[in-house]
Amino acid sequence: MYTPVLPVGIRTMRYFMPPAVDFYYPMVEGLRDMSVQHRINHQITGLMHRIISELQQPGLTTYITGSFEIKANERNVLSIALNGLGEFGGAHPMTYVHSLNFDVTTGVDFPLHTQFKPDSNYVERLSEMVKLQIEERNIPMLGEFPGISPDQEYYIADNAIVLYFQLYEISPYAAGFPYFPIPLYKIQDMLAENSLLEKMIYII
Repeated sequence: MYTPVLPVGIRTMRYFMPPAVDFYYPMVEGLRDMSVQHRINHQITGLMHRIISELQQPGLTTYITGSFEIKANERNVLSIALNGLGEFGGAHPMTYVHSLNFDVTTGVDFPLHTQFKPDSNYVERLSEMVKLQIEERNIPMLGEFPGISPDQEYYIADNAIVLYFQLYEISPYAAGFPYFPIPLYKIQDMLAENSLLEKMIYII
């Protein structure tokens, strides 16, 4: 009998510590394996607290607001991004974005290097694709593009892997977050067997 692979249930939660922190974040619910559900939710709350910690400035009252986006939720793959905004009063607000990419059958979050075959030269190939987008989109840079890191932050959306950098990491604040979507069909030959990206490549 065919059993469809359904999206996982998501509940919106609120972490509120007046007057300075108001953060909305997702919790997974309804999984058959409660230990997997707990593992996923523990990592999500841990990431939220990490973002809050990154935004807090010693000696300054920091008003932090947070939200989330579900980037992918199908085929036992859950890709989410948490966004935190810190306002310091007078200075530029600061924003951090971090993501998690889960196999919801295990609760494991997979870093970038796990998605590619060994010796696939994925760092160099992805770096060249990002560099080409920088040139085509005329993204202002703070210096020469150093390439991506082996575990560059990413999320999965719309049949693509989206690599991204934090504010000020490679480009000035005014340029916003540098996001670089790469269609999965362009890197199909590099994908590791049974990786999250391979599971998502044939979604229409």
